[in-house]
Amino acid sequence: MNMDYKVLTLDGWLEFNRIKWGLSPVRLSLSDSESQRPAVELVVYTDREGRIKTPKLNPYIPMTFLPTDTKSASRLERQWLSISELVVEEFRKRGVINAISFPPSIVDVRPWTWRGFQVTVRYSYYIEFPYDIAVAEGSIRKHVKKAAKLGYICERTSQMGDIVDCLKDTAERQGFDYRLSIEDLEICQQLLSSEIFRAYVCYASNGDAASARIVLAYPGASAVDWVAGTKQEHLSSGCTQLLISYVLEDLQNARVCGFDYAGANIPSVAAAKATWGGQLVPFYTIRQPNARAFAHYILDSWRFVLEKKRRK
Repeated sequence: MNMDYKVLTLDGWLEFNRIKWGLSPVRLSLSDSESQRPAVELVVYTDREGRIKTPKLNPYIPMTFLPTDTKSASRLERQWLSISELVVEEFRKRGVINAISFPPSIVDVRPWTWRGFQVTVRYSYYIEFPYDIAVAEGSIRKHVKKAAKLGYICERTSQMGDIVDCLKDTAERQGFDYRLSIEDLEICQQLLSSEIFRAYVCYASNGDAASARIVLAYPGASAVDWVAGTKQEHLSSGCTQLLISYVLEDLQNARVCGFDYAGANIPSVAAAKATWGGQLVPFYTIRQPNARAFAHYILDSWRFVLEKKRRK
């Protein structure tokens, strides 16, 4: 499967995270060879004390392994284990504040476990292009047809007020905050361009913005589903499904290699994303053992106890 997260390494994306979240992007190219291969390239963000911290709303810390020109599986593994140790040492030297998620293309995180980092596995759905909606479940196609029959239409937009209205409705309903303003989105689109920062809205027949989605896309690389929201009064209309269908078609026309939903770890969300026929892919999250990591452990343990009691 071709997975390339170059879009998360673009200068405009790094600058947006610096402006919005006050973190400094740092490009790292690590190699222990004079020939510069094998090597690993990644981007991390650091706080004022130089500690690594993932900015809010960043699904992954982009990382690319650059091996020598070999097809030997054992040699590739040795190269990865050797070069990833340099990344682990960089993390230990700088310190890690919160969770660091690697993209699904990074499949071996043993060097982090061997050095005492806490590692958890999470999941996303990945749709590789070309894509045919025929692989989606029948319920998806029915919802798409329903929304179209009701007069909903989809389009790319630069009207960030319509995007924010949909995001706020979903965030308030589900009890979280995207912390994105109209100005934030306008700045991000200006830094990346509308061809990379692709903003979509599904409008009802009366002109109301019903559902919205922003995707980060780059030709030849993977597109990342960044933020999305649908207003409550339009949830049963099929507008969300119509918009996703429109987005997938538009991304294929933009020559991206695939679409990453950037997370499928809540049961209801995972169930909805699974119906599109994408492939379930694991990705790994690491934490440095510290007070914050211990607090997360206590919280997870408490949730386990509550769930156990609930099922009795």
